[in-house]
Amino acid sequence: MGKLLYLISTSLDGYVADENGNFDWAMPSEEVHAFINDAVSNVGTMLMGRKLYETMKVWDDIPTEGTSGPMDGPSQAMNDYAKIWHAANKIVYSTTMTEVTAANTTLERTFDPAAIQRLVAASDKDFDIGGPHLVAEAIKAGIVDEYHQIIVPIMLGGGNHWLPKNVKAKFELVDERKFKNGFVHLHYRKI
Repeated sequence: MGKLLYLISTSLDGYVADENGNFDWAMPSEEVHAFINDAVSNVGTMLMGRKLYETMKVWDDIPTEGTSGPMDGPSQAMNDYAKIWHAANKIVYSTTMTEVTAANTTLERTFDPAAIQRLVAASDKDFDIGGPHLVAEAIKAGIVDEYHQIIVPIMLGGGNHWLPKNVKAKFELVDERKFKNGFVHLHYRKI
């Protein structure tokens, strides 16, 4: 049985992007990126909203080996994440898009939490969900199994928050890790 994972980098005050939608402050170090790769190594399907898809589809063009390609000198962690991206099925939820171009990607108009819960339960692989608006629907439906928050030591003072408002739930701390660049990972499981 798989799990539905929510892994996201946030500012210390809990934002995934600033008031202008920027998230360049969350660029992971090689150490953090390798850790993220390990955390999602069992992910077989990625669920995402339109904005996240538009950001992430660059991984179709990042090489899985070597340093040539659209980015100047992809690192080993980037090559490794590109392998994860290429291997995973991807479902994009959007009411405005007409097509998706990334490999192994399907487009859905509506998010059905019960259907996702059944797919996750029937899978040997985990599912990853991203994009705070889509994630908010999954959290409100109570179907997210694990939360991985990577905290960046910066305060933004506003923007797009990583968790929805008016949701109550209890969690247990499964793991924590501090990285050399000051980032911190907190891993919680829903109880």
